[in-house]
Amino acid sequence: MSRFDFSHPPFTHLSNAEQQTLENAADIVFFDEDEVILSPGTPVDALYVVIKGVVREMADDEVIAVYRQRDTFDARSMVAGHTSTRFVVHEEALVFALPRDTVLALTDSNPGFGAFFFASISQKFGAMARESGNRELQTLLTATVRDACSRLPVFAEGRDTILDAARLMKQRKSKSILVRHGERLGMFTTTDFRDIILADTPSSTPLHQVCHFDLITVDSDDFLFNALLTMTQRNIRRLVVMERGEPVGILAQVDILSYFSNHSHLIAQRLDRAESLDELAAIAEQITRLVSILSSHGVKAPQLGRLVQALNARLFERAWQLIAPAELVANSCLLVMGSEGRGEQILKTDQDNALLIRDGFEHPAIQGACQTFSDTLTRFGYPPCPGGIMVRNPQWRQHEQGMRDQLYRWVMAPDGDALMNLAIFIDAEAVAGDHSLLTQCRQYLDSLLSDDESFYARFARAIEQFDTPLGFFAQLLTKEKNGAATLDIKKGGIFPIVHGIRALALRHGIPACNTFERLQLLAERGLLERELANDVGEALSFLLGLRLSQGLAELADGRSASNLIRPEQLSTLERDLLKDALALVKRFKGHLRHVFRLGAIA
Repeated sequence: MSRFDFSHPPFTHLSNAEQQTLENAADIVFFDEDEVILSPGTPVDALYVVIKGVVREMADDEVIAVYRQRDTFDARSMVAGHTSTRFVVHEEALVFALPRDTVLALTDSNPGFGAFFFASISQKFGAMARESGNRELQTLLTATVRDACSRLPVFAEGRDTILDAARLMKQRKSKSILVRHGERLGMFTTTDFRDIILADTPSSTPLHQVCHFDLITVDSDDFLFNALLTMTQRNIRRLVVMERGEPVGILAQVDILSYFSNHSHLIAQRLDRAESLDELAAIAEQITRLVSILSSHGVKAPQLGRLVQALNARLFERAWQLIAPAELVANSCLLVMGSEGRGEQILKTDQDNALLIRDGFEHPAIQGACQTFSDTLTRFGYPPCPGGIMVRNPQWRQHEQGMRDQLYRWVMAPDGDALMNLAIFIDAEAVAGDHSLLTQCRQYLDSLLSDDESFYARFARAIEQFDTPLGFFAQLLTKEKNGAATLDIKKGGIFPIVHGIRALALRHGIPACNTFERLQLLAERGLLERELANDVGEALSFLLGLRLSQGLAELADGRSASNLIRPEQLSTLERDLLKDALALVKRFKGHLRHVFRLGAIA
């Protein structure tokens, strides 16, 4: 049995032979309390892994990091061959000393292992994500449609009758068939039979007259997650699987969910069938459980955010339909905004929603329905927004003209509150009612915006609202909270990236709401250097993932999910990547200061 634990990164990347090489070279060293292991001016000839005890990293008299069992220190110093800080034993420590020459030789021969020492920021974050994904043999992120073993298609001809189709489906025990009619390919399902019976359509009717030719397809090598997301967004249960332009299978939603035994709850279908708010409350709990399951399987935060956005949109739409009179639903548009609108709110942190009402439409139930909707979301586990950005607040429940007037004031008299309200609205997505009401408001907002660089600079200046919690010597700057050293990952890291990208997108007329889509479009149009865009995207993905892990842990302990991270609870690798991410945030803020000339604003 190995005396060295290879079950944590970056050592998981080593082959059996490489593990043996490293273990043969490793020494076990004991250090007494207060003994100095590394210090400035002395060569660093080993990488250390704590077996037991506690080691502190010190800059002058300040503690900037604490290392415990399985933590590694100090990769940066080992690569450089020297250190600018001191590593001092706080509690008697037993450590592995891995010779520098051996470790560097392995980084040369093993790119995966070397990525943790020499790779660019985006490559490091990508390597971390892949490491997380390897916890399972197959995950929803890495599995392909081919892996799900889609059902072989059953074909019929367009000239065949409905009766022929019934016999064929019974014979082949299939709930759907593909219909060839000339150059066209259609689908006929058991649901179509229901509609045909209700319409009293003759059984001798040819299939090409009743089947659906507007098929939605997926490639056999596409990710299974993308197939599930498409089904959820389009409210469909089947996709036609294509390979080299030919149909090779039918992928049903149940096939995807049965591929993962934990996904027995068909949440999207339950949402459509729900007839009461009690049913919706139970489904809202399932969404959080689904997040926990998929996160444990290695699905990254950005993909989780988009799936949760699609499910939440259906949840909010159904809740609004059950609460509001039908005529109010038809003459209004329910919006989600902020992180929910961007598809980046994974856990239930707060409500950010609004209601646009058609000009001239009045109804006595408007105020009551909006209050009930806000109360219902609170019951579903979505806490009220501390800033009151909810439909129960008259400021966020407006007729079209009232919202246009607000947009005018926010643009023409942009004080701090106005600019943040504008930022929240810019991220709006319609989830229920008449979506054209939001489209018209957006068009009006576009007409207000001009080439006034001072306006965009004032809008972007919010990135300076919070300091980045990273000091000299790359130490994490924490604050005391309930007796623990914490940092706010949203204020210090996530917000400046999200708002900075939002400001760039607004300035250049980028229509997307999702931060990652905005980044992609900015890079494609040459408005943001590609390498910086990649680094910013990977850093944001890592920070969102770190916040998700922390939030799930808090929920498991019966607490509310927060944005506070305790660095001492992170692994060495996670702390190093957090430092890299925050350093990237500082670099990006510097880029934004230059682009928007923030130094010139009084």
